[in-house]
Amino acid sequence: MASSLPGAKALAGRAGSEADIAVVNGIDYLSNTQKAVQILGGMGKFVHPGSRVGLLINSAFELQGAYVHPDISLAVLKMCFEAGASEVVLLQAVDEAYWTRSSHHEDMKEMFGKVSQVASNVFPAEFNEEDWKLLPAINGAKALKEVEVIRELEQVDVLINVFIAKHHAGTFYTGALKNSMGFCTRKTNVFYHLGSGERNDPDFLAQSIADINLLRQPDLIIGDATSFILTNGPAGPGDVKTLDKVFAGTNLVAMDAVGATYNDLAPGEVLTNVKAAEMGLGSYDPENIRLVEIA
Repeated sequence: MASSLPGAKALAGRAGSEADIAVVNGIDYLSNTQKAVQILGGMGKFVHPGSRVGLLINSAFELQGAYVHPDISLAVLKMCFEAGASEVVLLQAVDEAYWTRSSHHEDMKEMFGKVSQVASNVFPAEFNEEDWKLLPAINGAKALKEVEVIRELEQVDVLINVFIAKHHAGTFYTGALKNSMGFCTRKTNVFYHLGSGERNDPDFLAQSIADINLLRQPDLIIGDATSFILTNGPAGPGDVKTLDKVFAGTNLVAMDAVGATYNDLAPGEVLTNVKAAEMGLGSYDPENIRLVEIA
């Protein structure tokens, strides 16, 4: 199948280390998530026996198209434990109701004995000494100051970012880069939106999002482009687009370049991509992205 990112180097039918991003099409989201990771070399490439895995899932919304489909998240959990993870830590708390939206929930209940979560990281998250750390600055950051961030971010061995490619009123697109705001308290997230002195200043917000991703970049990124809102994000309700795509990669900017096109945006129209690229976090130029897409 041809690349879905115009200009990207299509490597249809080829897998392994050559692929930067793997896209799998179809309605079996659990299986397709597994296939996407297999194309990149398998979960064992990222998670080694005994690892503690930190998982950040964009799950905290109620309307379909605003949250990651739970089959995708369950597939990631399953692959982590099959690769030998000793524990998976949900870096942002996930409500039980989220998991029960999946028809696979009952079959995989035994996994949850090895799953913990940062219970205090639920909106509106407030600082406490046990779960959170105050950073006076982030090395190289241009906008963020005095960041309150979860301690587990530096304690887990592996970091996996699981996001949904959807609309956002402030940034036009919510993706892997913006999902990293989930590492922060409400106080810090308010600073993203108000810190410049202008409410939702798009340039400052995008720069702050790029800044938080300097702290730690994920080892693996999973994107949900199954059904997602194109308007009234991040919570909806909005116009829903269904592509039945799951995609996986290791670079934040490249993944958001692909996700932007699914939202009918050019990658360079998304300021978070531009700012993150300027910070050296990756390229949104299709010529620099090697993509494998299968049915």
